[in-house]
Amino acid sequence: MDAPNKSPVISTDINALSPEHNAVFEALLSKLQPLLDGGRMENIVDVLALVSDLVDLLDPALVEKLAGLFEDATATSWSLGNALRVAVAETREQVTPPSLYGLLSMLREADTRRGAALILRTLNVIGRQL
Repeated sequence: MDAPNKSPVISTDINALSPEHNAVFEALLSKLQPLLDGGRMENIVDVLALVSDLVDLLDPALVEKLAGLFEDATATSWSLGNALRVAVAETREQVTPPSLYGLLSMLREADTRRGAALILRTLNVIGRQL
């Protein structure tokens, strides 16, 4: 019966590295040397520790809450972006800028009053929180 084939990488001494392992280890050290010299390796270790802590803190309820907040923020920014694009397009269509009376006459429009009311209510809530 043939003896089992041993891999040339594995040595009989557990603490000794084979030449292939030494080459890989040396290549890794040469790549890491600039990080070690510049002191940036500590930053990488700190980031990894932070990510590890975040993984420990994140439970399904928190992930769901963060996802909801992200969805709300995305929807709000999308709505504001659309409103701004429409307003810019309508303003560019005007040949001359509106007069002061023209600006005040915009308050007759229900949509303008609704928008102004939203802004004023938002400022009211911010004022109460201060």
